[in-house]
Amino acid sequence: MITKNNISAVLLSPPFCFFAKHGVFTKHYGSADEGFDLEYNVELGDFIYPDGVEADRNTTKDEHQNESFVVFLCVAQLFNRGYLPQHLKLEGRNYAGNDKGYCDILVKDNNGNPYLIIECKTANVDKKDDEFRKHWAKTMRNGDQLFRYFNTYRRAKYLCLYSADYPEYKKNGEKVHRFENIYHVISLVDNDEYLQTDNHLRSFREMREQQGGSEDFFNVWKQTYKQDYNTRGLLEPGIEAFNIGNKSYGVADLQTIDEYSLDKKYNEFALILRKHTISSHENAFDKLVNLFLAKIIDERYNSKELQLLWKGAAYDDYFSLQDRLINLYKRGMKEFFDDEVASVENWQIEDAFKFLTAKADEARDTIKKYFRRLKYFNNNPFAFLDVHNEQLFYKNAVILKDTISMLQDIYLTKNTDNQFLGDLFEGFLNRGVHQSEGQFFTPMPIVRFLVSSLPLRQIIESGEIPKAIDYACGAGHFLTEYARQIKPFIEEKMNLQNEHDPKAKEEKLNAECFKYFKEIVGIEKDYRLSKVSQVAAFMYGMDGIHIHYGDGLEETSDIKDHTFSVLVANPPYSVSGFMETLTEEERENFTLSQYVSNIEKNNSIETFFIERAAQLLKSGGVAAIVLPASVLTGTGLYMYAREILLKSFNVIAIACFGKNTFGQTSTSTVTLFLRRKDLEPDFSKHAQNRVDEWFKGNMADYGAYKDSEKLAAYIKHMGYSYDDYVKMLNNELTDTFLGTEMAQEYVKVLNIKKQGKNSVSTFLNPLARNVRGEAQKFVKSRSYKDLTPAGKMLEESRYTLQFIREIEKEKLYYYLLTASNPQPVVVVQSPSDAAQEKKFLGYEWSNRKGDEGIHYLNTGKMKKTSSDDEDDDDETLSQIKGVNGIQTPLFNPLNVFDDNRINSLIRKNFCEEDFVVTDELRTFVSKGSLVDMIDFSRVYFSKEIKTTFTSKLSFFDEEKYELKSLGALAVFLQRGKNPKYDDKGYQVIKSGQARGGVEFDFSKTYYASNYDEDDKRILCKGDILINSTGVGTAGRVTFFNLEGKYVVDNHITILRTSAYVYNLYVFYALAYGVGFKNIEALASGTSGQIELSVSAIENIKIPLPPMDVQKKIVEECEKIDKAVAEDNEQIRNIEVTISKMMLEVEGDAQKIQKLCSAINPSKSDVNSLEKSMLVSFVEMSSVSNDGYIEQTVDKPLADVRKSSYTYFAEGDIIIAKITPCMENGKCALATGLKNGIGFGSSEFHVFRANAKLINNVYLFAYLNRKEIRSKAAEVMTGSSGHRRVPISFYEDLEIPVPSMDKQMLIAEKYKGLMKDIESLKQQIANASSRKQAILDKYLK
Repeated sequence: MITKNNISAVLLSPPFCFFAKHGVFTKHYGSADEGFDLEYNVELGDFIYPDGVEADRNTTKDEHQNESFVVFLCVAQLFNRGYLPQHLKLEGRNYAGNDKGYCDILVKDNNGNPYLIIECKTANVDKKDDEFRKHWAKTMRNGDQLFRYFNTYRRAKYLCLYSADYPEYKKNGEKVHRFENIYHVISLVDNDEYLQTDNHLRSFREMREQQGGSEDFFNVWKQTYKQDYNTRGLLEPGIEAFNIGNKSYGVADLQTIDEYSLDKKYNEFALILRKHTISSHENAFDKLVNLFLAKIIDERYNSKELQLLWKGAAYDDYFSLQDRLINLYKRGMKEFFDDEVASVENWQIEDAFKFLTAKADEARDTIKKYFRRLKYFNNNPFAFLDVHNEQLFYKNAVILKDTISMLQDIYLTKNTDNQFLGDLFEGFLNRGVHQSEGQFFTPMPIVRFLVSSLPLRQIIESGEIPKAIDYACGAGHFLTEYARQIKPFIEEKMNLQNEHDPKAKEEKLNAECFKYFKEIVGIEKDYRLSKVSQVAAFMYGMDGIHIHYGDGLEETSDIKDHTFSVLVANPPYSVSGFMETLTEEERENFTLSQYVSNIEKNNSIETFFIERAAQLLKSGGVAAIVLPASVLTGTGLYMYAREILLKSFNVIAIACFGKNTFGQTSTSTVTLFLRRKDLEPDFSKHAQNRVDEWFKGNMADYGAYKDSEKLAAYIKHMGYSYDDYVKMLNNELTDTFLGTEMAQEYVKVLNIKKQGKNSVSTFLNPLARNVRGEAQKFVKSRSYKDLTPAGKMLEESRYTLQFIREIEKEKLYYYLLTASNPQPVVVVQSPSDAAQEKKFLGYEWSNRKGDEGIHYLNTGKMKKTSSDDEDDDDETLSQIKGVNGIQTPLFNPLNVFDDNRINSLIRKNFCEEDFVVTDELRTFVSKGSLVDMIDFSRVYFSKEIKTTFTSKLSFFDEEKYELKSLGALAVFLQRGKNPKYDDKGYQVIKSGQARGGVEFDFSKTYYASNYDEDDKRILCKGDILINSTGVGTAGRVTFFNLEGKYVVDNHITILRTSAYVYNLYVFYALAYGVGFKNIEALASGTSGQIELSVSAIENIKIPLPPMDVQKKIVEECEKIDKAVAEDNEQIRNIEVTISKMMLEVEGDAQKIQKLCSAINPSKSDVNSLEKSMLVSFVEMSSVSNDGYIEQTVDKPLADVRKSSYTYFAEGDIIIAKITPCMENGKCALATGLKNGIGFGSSEFHVFRANAKLINNVYLFAYLNRKEIRSKAAEVMTGSSGHRRVPISFYEDLEIPVPSMDKQMLIAEKYKGLMKDIESLKQQIANASSRKQAILDKYLK
């Protein structure tokens, strides 16, 4: 609002530029001799208007009301536009009717006739119900003051409701203010061309001739001109006096989006959707994209006289507007997508009738009328509504006009990196496309992480302009982010330090960037999204990026193979029948096609995108590709895709993300960071040649290639003798070679005499499979049976050798490929715990109806897409800009070169730079050899790429004690079976119930009836149970020592040890020597459904010390377990003490509502505080189940105050209200808050104790009890998974209130007991490391 506090600043700033002296602000208009002055005297509070300005009263000539400031500013701007004092009358008296009011400003023409009526109101753009908005709503409803004043001044041609404001906003983090004109101009001038389109339309001219009243003029405005108004054309530069709205606009009149107008424009569009009740936001966004496309063409080709604008009812009509838009859109579709848009223009129809005689006029008019219906009263690229008649055409036209009025002053194509314009588009995008289509939009944190992990600086500095591509670009995020990140490197390369003219510097940089942007290409199969991504490039100031509408797997004439330096993409996956959309010739371009037997059912499209990447990238080109995790371990096409991957790429890094990364997809993914191997010479061909030569017995090296070193490394890696292996290469099998574990496995799988069924052969080398088939067939033949025993042995040996050679030949080849990887592979693992995963990502997803989508953890909420409530918080733009404030180990949004982030480690690895994984990142990051990620020890060699390193799975010193596999130590090792559940039988231990250590959770009991008494899977005391499925549970080791009849389900493996080893020793060695996480790492599988096979478990090796050493280890570990049990018992006793203490409290029972000064206190408490003040932010996951806040994050008050977050203060009690957090005991006494203020999850209830009535620690002690939580759980409301405790439960809860002295005694005792519990829990937490230390002492 304009007030005395800010009027001085306003007058000194544009567009006013007053001169201030001794408290008097003055502006001179006209020449020095004949001009006039306008003044404001601060001390007197007077507005001094020049001679000639009339006034029927003087209420606006002093500052006793804020509206006077608005009048003064309006007059000043009228003088700027060339109006003179004699043209103005202030407080013009209204003589008509019963309304005796005064119009604020009457503008008269040169003949003294009324020309323009202006009514001024105060405004506050930050409020939704200021005076300006209220009166405009009345004007739309019944004409209000403007039309009433028009009764007196009937000759007026224009009516205007005017206001002004000076709002505060942030620019580059600093508080600034900006003057803003706010006005709506109603034209009472007829548009004759428009009136001729319909004889039934009534005109203002007709009303004047009939001397109609204000209601008649209002009805013409409402019915004929659909309440049209303009928001510009009166006070802007270039508008001459008495020429309202009659101005041609060019690009010079457009404005670049900034921080202030970003929010304003976004909210304008949101208001349009609400105002016109547009429920389909997706369709609205589509039309908005079409308007953006038309505007891009308009600015490019009509820069002197723009066509995409509403000229006002006096000069424009809806039919002409639609024609202009269609022509712009038609040109845009042709230029950007080579797509023809069919349309017929009015002149073409007129031209078609030019040879008709006058007698045909009636027929012509009838045909034109029908044509008009067909052309305008149907859907078109700008139909926000479903248009199918004249009424809907006009309704849509009003929406279209409002939207164009919002867009028409934005400069889209100014060639600059306009992050604010991009943010605006992103806001529309998030609001316009549901997250059910989230596969199109990779979350921006992931986009930024991937792109910033690439060695872009080195690529830009390398010389030639690099070509970059996203072959499934969706909304274009990867492309615009890539362009944004390379711009600083382009500037560095240009060396513009000596260019001191900012404008010239910007022009040179933009010209150079355009050269790079022209080499950025996107391909998108979805027609709608191809337009979105093309428009996005312009919105981000990246003109030049080109989007192809088409299939990324198809060949395109202007997209050449082996020409791209960068590929970043998140291609689609699991698309059934995708191969049917490719021509036979296109399918033949992929080697993977030969492995597909049914093109109709095959859905592994992601594998083809791997091969397509190999085709597109040039030698040394880099890629970051998001793929389902199954590409690393899957069968069928996935294996063949891995073969292409290993032949074509060096693997730089693999980032593994959980199922919550991409919202609704619920698919675990991996991002492969790759570098294309050199095309010439092709190392994969060289490696194949070397292997072929070795298997011919030729061991010589070729020139510079020292491949024999890799051969020796492979032989060592496999545990073979070098001499034995060379003999095998020379077609000789030695007994020592056959005695190795690997050779024994080969013989077992060969199964030459086919004893039983062959094991599954999915991954068996095809040539080896053929050998096995021939061998098994031969031993059944008469020829074999006729041989002597020696002859039979010779033939069996020959087949065995051939079988082994075929498998070894393939293994050796892929070993050479993996061993040639020039750098270690960086492996990034997202946490399996859901809460930790959110912190790792920096965001979370909401599935709540109406509030779906991504939510950055540091900002507010996005508006519910289903909400039309103007009062709802809409912080979509805060969310979008909030990516710069998230905290994640993946990257630093404010400095992508931060060495303490994962993206920098990957980037350094690309550049083959040395780096150290810090302790902070070691939880998520490991690195090692690609060789150690592939299991060469399997007969069925699937080239599965693990995300762990086998060389790192040795946990003990081999030289101290012999390592023995669990298989060798076991008398029984088998998975449990799938139970047939019943009401009785053997009690089943499900995987979730075996909690590790000696702990079981039997809060629920299950029984199975499908076990016989002699079934070995019935548990025995001393069995070791190993959870064998599921991320986060596989690898958990539990010792079974219970009485009774128990079995396990098929997700647990039973290990029963032999008599010559202590079973407890094996348990401790497994659980604390190897460890849960390392056992889990042996599992394989995807999407959270990992499997820990029995063979993987039986191959785990542990030291086998003498029995006396085993006994010592067990005894010392048991002491720790005994101490833990005692600690747990003490904790239970203390909890009983607390419960008993609170139950025995005596005092008057009072409702909590009366004991608190506030329950869920209002955020208005902090309204007066500085927005920049730092406060503590507490996520739900940061509150322990033990009654305290584990960690907080400092955030500016402005970032959290307007959101849905819960406000609390130092000493308040916060309690989770949602299941299961409430039942788990998430509550805390808020202490140590930054500046004494906290904000946190919206799922907290907050209690502020009235210090005069109740001690806050006493209140917390009473509420933080299982008894209270049980009662609360009984009254929860809401749907499953979203049940909450209503605040009324706590408000009405009665608690005993003793004297204040007694409360303080209880509070002190409670704090002491809780401190004891905390100390005991810390001792329990240290037990694992103490047991590890015992194992280390004896075994290492």
